[in-house]
Amino acid sequence: MSVIFVVGSEIMKLDIKLEIEPYQGIAGVRFGMSREQVRHALNSGVRAFKKTATDALDTDAFNELGMHVYYKQPDGCEAIELATPANPTFHGKALIGQPFNELCDWFKSIDPQIEIDETGLTSFEFGLGLYAALASQLPNTPIEAVIIFQQGYYDF
Repeated sequence: MSVIFVVGSEIMKLDIKLEIEPYQGIAGVRFGMSREQVRHALNSGVRAFKKTATDALDTDAFNELGMHVYYKQPDGCEAIELATPANPTFHGKALIGQPFNELCDWFKSIDPQIEIDETGLTSFEFGLGLYAALASQLPNTPIEAVIIFQQGYYDF
């Protein structure tokens, strides 16, 4: 998350690290919060849209924050996707922009059960996933996005 300050005629941008809290949330947004509560907590411009044609509920895009918030019925936050300009961290380690292979090795050391696929990894131990479109072809490709999710998000 970034905070913009105006000092005189100068605009200053301050990056704020967003520490991921497994199965809880991030930056004052907690899983289970209503759409209204999330929007109030983030206090930023929002655009609602359908991520896929089959989605039952809209996703909230907070583009200035680099955050998409997903909801489940009836109206509870169930997942948060983060991309630039967001700067999510986990155990103090920056995630976005870091080489996939380095973070993959690190996650294997703290969660031997991670699931790796062509575009990243998922840790059900910590309720998060890393996305790098070319992870299987270029292992050192940078992480483009992070998703954090509540317990049961991937259960079908």
